[in-house]
Amino acid sequence: MKTPVEIVETLKDQIELNQFGFIYGLMKRRSNYHFFADKVKKPKNGYFDFSKHTAIWSNEFKVTPDKDRDDNDIFEVTIDLELSGKICEHNDKGFTFFENSITLNLGIRAYTTTDGWTSIDHINLMNSEQKALTDFHGEYIKELRRSGLKTIAETEYHGVEAFSFFTRVWKNVDNSNHKMVEGTSLDFFNEFVEAHRNVIFQVSCANMWGRYISHYTDDAYSFESRKVYPRNPTFYDTRYTIFLETAMEDLYSFYERCAYFTFLFLQPNFLRPKDVSFARLFDKRTTKALKKLRPELSINPHWKWFSSRVANEHKILSGFRHPLIHYQDVNTFIRGSYSAAQSRLWLSNAYDDAKGLEDLEHRMNDILKFLNAELPKCHVAFINVVQLCESLEALSVQKSGLFSRLIKALRGYVASMGRKMIKLANEHGN
Repeated sequence: MKTPVEIVETLKDQIELNQFGFIYGLMKRRSNYHFFADKVKKPKNGYFDFSKHTAIWSNEFKVTPDKDRDDNDIFEVTIDLELSGKICEHNDKGFTFFENSITLNLGIRAYTTTDGWTSIDHINLMNSEQKALTDFHGEYIKELRRSGLKTIAETEYHGVEAFSFFTRVWKNVDNSNHKMVEGTSLDFFNEFVEAHRNVIFQVSCANMWGRYISHYTDDAYSFESRKVYPRNPTFYDTRYTIFLETAMEDLYSFYERCAYFTFLFLQPNFLRPKDVSFARLFDKRTTKALKKLRPELSINPHWKWFSSRVANEHKILSGFRHPLIHYQDVNTFIRGSYSAAQSRLWLSNAYDDAKGLEDLEHRMNDILKFLNAELPKCHVAFINVVQLCESLEALSVQKSGLFSRLIKALRGYVASMGRKMIKLANEHGN
């Protein structure tokens, strides 16, 4: 295996082949039009003409071990390259009518074998903004690994992959009910996956930004023998509260998906689809009415899990989420955005009231603690909603008949194809 320096030199030699043929080829791809799109009329007719003699390679580079989709050892190599030349544009007949001198600073991100070999399809060009976003994504992946977080699609439940586990409900689907068929398809499985992925992303980002937020003592000073604690939020503070808010919204959305899915199988005639919500479906009043239709719910452990949640964790969730949507001045803590609430309470305690600011800090920290505690419960909720619906035989489900068997066979085929699609999607990152 070559050393990092040797890997980089091998990569550079390949890029420089044929007068930097890789660069010419990559700059013709739509994904790289952004390098010159603002300088030409039709990006598809633009091109970068440069001389290899202007190439300046950076002395700094990074070589990071990685794995490809087949679990083979590879390296991710990043290095900067400066090239000077002209941005040109030709007309539809191929005649160049525009030239403009330019120097491009290209960030090169390549995946190589352990010997440093690569191909044009394994090289990406980046500007400074793309490099910053890529670096941030790298830190986000580190946060996922630190916390051990995985999406629903990446997790096995009771020894089987997520989609196979999800399809256990199909035995109770009324195939003549279009909404039920559609609501239990691969499409709705993806609703669960994406709702959960959003929660993971927002909470993880809140964790990352939250490590650098301001403390009430940072800018404190004395005035007339008393302590003043001014409110000077940084960009860390504002980003942090934005991610807190969106995490709370996405967590709420995840449980609304659970409610809709359960509603399809319960088929209560006293609850209109547009009135369905998690809080309403699992509250005491609805539970009492549903038990008349389905007495077995009284001993169903999965129904009990959601009924318990609606009176406990979901009540807390609603308390954090409701003020974000419905501004109410009777609320003493959050009555709108988290940042505005924090500023209001901070300023009311800014003059010699360290105890009040300490209490505010604890209350804000409790929001993030609640969100992190909820992350693993999303997996528990997914297990319970599937097993609950698996136990709820549709009131009009067809038990026999050729048509029913054909539908089930077709859905089995769809499940197989869905598993393959999900596997491919997960291989391309989070």
